[in-house]
Order: sequence, then structure tokens, then C-alpha cells
Amino acid sequence: MPAPPIHIQTKLRQAFDLLNAGRDDEARRAGKDILKSMPREPNALYLLGVLHHKAGDLKEAARFFEKSYAADRSNLASYSGIGIVRLDQGRFAEAAKIFEDLRRAMPRDPVIANNLGLAYKGLDRHEAAVGAFEAAIALGPDYADAYANLGALLTTLGDNARALDVLQRGRRISPKDPSILLHLGSVLAFEPELQPAIDVLKEAVAADPKAMEPRWRLASLLVNKGEFDAARDILDRLIEEAPDDPTAYFDLADLLEARSKPGDDPPEEYRRRGLAAHERSGAQTKDVSHILSHRIAQSYEAIGAYDKAFRFYSTAQNGFRQIMKAAGKEYDPAAVEDLYDGLIDYFSAHPMEPPARVDARPIFIVGMPRSGTSLLEQVLASHPAIFGAGELMTVPELVERRIGGTDRGFVEFVAGLDSAVAEELAREYLDALPAASSDARFVTDKLPANFLNVGLIRRMFPNALILNTLRHPLDVGWSVFVQKFGNHLVYDHDLTDIGHYYAQYDRLMKFWRDWDSSIIPVRYEDMVSDMQATIMPVIEALGLTWDPAMARFFENDREVRTASRLQVRRPIYTSSVARWKRFEQWLGPMLNQMGSLPGDYEEGNI
Repeated sequence: MPAPPIHIQTKLRQAFDLLNAGRDDEARRAGKDILKSMPREPNALYLLGVLHHKAGDLKEAARFFEKSYAADRSNLASYSGIGIVRLDQGRFAEAAKIFEDLRRAMPRDPVIANNLGLAYKGLDRHEAAVGAFEAAIALGPDYADAYANLGALLTTLGDNARALDVLQRGRRISPKDPSILLHLGSVLAFEPELQPAIDVLKEAVAADPKAMEPRWRLASLLVNKGEFDAARDILDRLIEEAPDDPTAYFDLADLLEARSKPGDDPPEEYRRRGLAAHERSGAQTKDVSHILSHRIAQSYEAIGAYDKAFRFYSTAQNGFRQIMKAAGKEYDPAAVEDLYDGLIDYFSAHPMEPPARVDARPIFIVGMPRSGTSLLEQVLASHPAIFGAGELMTVPELVERRIGGTDRGFVEFVAGLDSAVAEELAREYLDALPAASSDARFVTDKLPANFLNVGLIRRMFPNALILNTLRHPLDVGWSVFVQKFGNHLVYDHDLTDIGHYYAQYDRLMKFWRDWDSSIIPVRYEDMVSDMQATIMPVIEALGLTWDPAMARFFENDREVRTASRLQVRRPIYTSSVARWKRFEQWLGPMLNQMGSLPGDYEEGNI
């Protein structure tokens, strides 16, 4: 296309100078003035596209970019502008086509590779997105956005180790980039110590004080840390600044359920305000993120709108399931059954003598997620002789270090375990306990999934106390479905999968309790109806006496990072008992898998 006349070139330079100086209104007038004399001038059309995009008018931005590209097919900036608008509109297939074209035309451009990664991510083509972001980093080692996007995606996919490495590299090249700091703080929240994550999120807030997400993530971690007043201050400020954003209302409602003060509005009032903010937006379930959809569902449930709650829960879980599926993570019922069959077959042939006494430091609390493991640990950790270490991944990591990269399965590993290796594993486990537990006589490890490792644990610690939390199967199943866990579970997004997993868990756990009669079952319903009477057998097994602090467990401000982080801050309440009945009409797929187990539990046949 021939160059425009000199006077038009001068006007274009002036218009773009105004844009770069932030004088958008003047730049817009200058661009329109050029188009009066040259209606198809591609650079002026591009300028108007940029200005409309900057103002959030995506429809007009796309129109001007398209007119610019039609006027000059060599103007790849306009074509890229169309692609960026398509990303913003959620039209990811169109965006991917555009950035694939641009990648072929400009294979060395890191921005194009990064935008292609965003398009692939929107299409749930996560492997391709990871590759595109990695290419963007290789092409532009100083390009901060690519580090942030890759780190965020890897965190979503549950690959926290790789995410941490990417984000730390990004931080070294761009120490104050708000997005890198935000995602780095989020992935650090999965590490054993919480303070580094809090510190990084504070840096993210300092780097971009007006951004909302770093502040509400910081508030969430401060709640985990027990710093409620600081969290409350942040949430109050967020609501003041953005009264139409529902997130802070929901977070504050959660906080008030755990720690309200005289004069506070009830939590339900903040949930209603959050729902009103959502409803004002006009967004339907398909229009909001999976995480926000989940929070909306929780609030609808809290105010008794169960049909709306179920609809939003289902939408959120379908979205989470698709993310996991795109990452190659799906629940495999046959594999679970085969593994449990192998454990039962092996340990049936190798019976054990229950320990005569408890003299090992670890106390293992095992069971299904949402069965009361956090409540039980919080009560025990309020005793001065017991340190609550939370969900330690130590046992699974010890196993992974020995069988990772080999062709040995878990059952084969346990079957080949001699006493010397078992003692070595026990020493490594004790060495890995938190330093803060050094003065405690006992340390709780409440990783629920250790129910799989009961036989191994008994080999490592013949005299350790093992506790099994129990709760009504339908309450457990429903609570699993409505909770947003991390990416370590794969069965939690579908009622049929949850029902199957629970039935298999119940089968294995009943075997363990028969195989080792020293395992103490602790029913959630008994804990909330008579805490002291329920916990006393545990305390006596440890050779301890009841401590009054245990009755006021909710005042223990120890760090809690599980899904029950707020529930254990509250005095005993019974509202979660029989919660499933509110949603009974939708639970058929789960009940079909559980069969008679709910009735058996109600009759005391655990």
C-alpha cells in the first residue's frame, strides 16, 4: 500500500504521540480528523481500534481493527489487534487461528507466542498452551507476561514444582511485576510455611495497590494464619472500593461466621450483598469463572436457595472437571478397585498384633476428606502435649522417592519392605516433622488420604495411634462435591465418582479396622453432640488427661490451611449434620454407588 501524504503522516505521528502520552480524547479526535479525509487510512483505523479497546468497547475495537486490516493486509498489528479482542471476548478458537497465522508470519515474536498460549488455554488445550508459553520465554527471556501466564497455568494443572521454578525465574528478571508476584504468592501458599506466601503477596499489593485479586488472596492467607483483624481490614477496604464485586462480600461472610464482633452484620447479610452484586451484573452460570460460580453457590445455599445453589455448584464442578480432563487427570474406578484389592489380599495374608501401648510421636488421623479430620486435629492440638502439624505429605513423598521412576507398584513396594527399610522410613518421617513441633510429645498428621497407607504406617510405627474419622456417607459425599479442593483429587467433581470412591474407601477402611483393632474410629456426629466424651478414649490411649483448652479449641489460632480452616475457628455447631438432605433430590448418582452404606451408618454399622 502506498505511503500516505506527508501531512497525513505528520498528523498520524502526532495522534500516536497523544496516545502514548495518555491523552486519549485528543488522540481520538486526531484519528477521526484523519479519517474524514482518508476514510480507509489503515493506521488511523488501527489507532481508533486501540483507543476503543483501551476504553473496554470490544465491539467497536474489533470493527476498527477489522477495517484497518481490510485496508492493508500487510498490517499485521491490526490482525493481532483482532486476535487480542477475540481473547477478551472469549472467542478462543478464532483467536487461536489468528495467532497461529501470525506465528507463521513472525516466528520470533514472543508476544505472539504468548497470546497463542492464552488462546490455547481458553480452549483447554493445556499441553499446547504450556508449549506456547515456554516458546515465548525462550524467544523473550525478559518477557514477564509469559512467566506469569505459564506459572499460573502450571499451578492450575497442579504442577506446583514447575510453577514455582518458572515464577521464581520470572521474579529474578522482573522483581516487581505484579502478576508474577501474585501467582508466585499463590503457589507458595502450597508450601509448608505460609509466611513466604504472605510476604510475596504483600509485595504484589505494593506493586499494584489498586488491584483487587492480590488483596483478596492476601486476606485469605491471613485468615489461614489466624490474623483475622488484618484480613478484615483488607476485605472492608475492597468492599468500599468495589461495591459491585461479589468476591469480598463472600470472603467477609466466611470470616464473620468464624470471628464476628459485637455490632457486626450477620454473615448472611454479606452473602446477600454479594449475590445482589452478582445479579446486578446480569451474568449467568456460563458467564462467570468456575471459582466465582462456586462461591455464588455457597452463598445461595447459605440463604436457602438450594435449586440455584445446586445449579452453580454443578456448573463450577463441570468446569473444574474439564480442566483436569484437559490435563490428563481423570478418575479411574477400575484402577482404584485393583489397588484396594491388592492391599486387602496382601495384608489379609499378613495379619498383625495390635500395639499394646502408644509410644510413637506421630498420631495419624485418616479418613475421607470432609469427615471431621480438621475438627479432631484442632481439638487435640489444643492440648499442650500435642502439636497439630496439619496435612503432611511426608508418607506419600517417602513412597514416591522409592518407587518413582521404577516399575514397582505400591502394593509391590509394601510387600517387599523389610524391617530395616521400615525403620529407615520412620526416621526420615520423624526428621521431616515441622521444627515447631520439637517440644511436643505428640504430633498429629491429618492427611486424610493416609487411609491408603495404614498398613505401611503400621510397619513404620508399630506403636503409633491411628484415628479414623467417620461421618454420614451422604454428608461426606455432598461436602466433597461442594468444596473446592486443590488439584490432588480427581474424583471430587462428579457425584457418581464421589459415590464410587466413598464405597471403595469404606471397603478398605473396614478391612483396616478389622486387621488392626487398635484403630480408634471417631464419629463426626458424636464429636459435635458430646465432644469431651467422644475425645476421651483418644486422650486415654495417649496416656494424657483432658485439658480445659480442648473445650475451647476454636480459640486456638494455630495455622490452618485445609478446607475447614474457618469451621475449626467456631464453637461446636450442628448445622452440617444431615446437610445432604437439603439436596436429596439431586443425589441419586452418588447414592446409587453407595448402596446401603448410608442406612448402615445410621444404624451404627460402621
